[in-house]
Amino acid sequence: MSRDCRFRVAPLDYWVKVEAAWLPTRKSEGESAMKVIVFVKATPSSEAGMMPSEKLLTDMGKYNEELVQAGIMKAGEGLKPSKEGVRVRFSGANRSVTDGPFAETKELVAGFWIWEVRSMKEAVEWVKRCPNPMTEDSDIEIRPMYSIEDFAEWDPTGQFEREERELAARITAMSDDEAAIRRLIAAWSQALEAKDLDGLVADYADDAVLFDAIPPYKTVGREAIRQVWANCLPYFPERFKSEHRDIVIHVTGDTAIMHCLHHFIPESPDHPCGQTWMRVTVGYQRIDGKWKSVHDHISIPFNPMNNQAWMIRDPDAVDVPDYGATN
Repeated sequence: MSRDCRFRVAPLDYWVKVEAAWLPTRKSEGESAMKVIVFVKATPSSEAGMMPSEKLLTDMGKYNEELVQAGIMKAGEGLKPSKEGVRVRFSGANRSVTDGPFAETKELVAGFWIWEVRSMKEAVEWVKRCPNPMTEDSDIEIRPMYSIEDFAEWDPTGQFEREERELAARITAMSDDEAAIRRLIAAWSQALEAKDLDGLVADYADDAVLFDAIPPYKTVGREAIRQVWANCLPYFPERFKSEHRDIVIHVTGDTAIMHCLHHFIPESPDHPCGQTWMRVTVGYQRIDGKWKSVHDHISIPFNPMNNQAWMIRDPDAVDVPDYGATN
């Protein structure tokens, strides 16, 4: 069993993905289930990074096993000390970041579970059965989670509920490989917005091939692709956003293919970089256990009637040239 978490389940096959917090999934005859989040509060020992004893690991594993067997446990994790964390403060449009550690130990969280129970009373009874998760006196806090019924007054058409159920279904259906590739896409977008050349090519294979929408039509090798961006980015606006939509990912073994649409959102809508969406297809290969881009293909259509680029202004409008215009 891993020693990096005070609350890990054994065996790991019992782990499940966290569902949307407000969607009840377990019903008993005549009563609704409720979800609660169970916080294990931090102590001086957990903030010091003190690892649990073998006995505590064994006892906590047995306890988690009971939770799973009872259909109570939906998810759970142990958290590293706050010295390894950060806080982001929101003040209007401003964001400020503070590095840990954070002084107020008793207000910090060292781990959590998400449970599905019939009542707060049942949750309390389960918590009482928990081994003391710390070497010193400790506290466990139980907080009920919102259910979809709590939003009924503000969702008269049921649209919010439908959207959240669709989101929960997508989360449940998403494989670990697809999630990993989506994280690569998000990291690439963040690097692009920051004009971070190293970040842009961090997840390329050494011999990756780029078929770009701009010359040259073919670029081979991670360093050469980096140079393409180094040549191009000076002509981009100082600030812009990178957006993907309609992402579809297919994974088979150690090979994956992704296709989507991508565009730039400049602060000035008239900037040339923001005039069209682009079609993107990326081939990935798992190399030494990590997904790497081995081939990128970026394109926009062209109008065969005049041999000019065909801008994709509205991705929801699949328009075509008027081929009968010259007849």
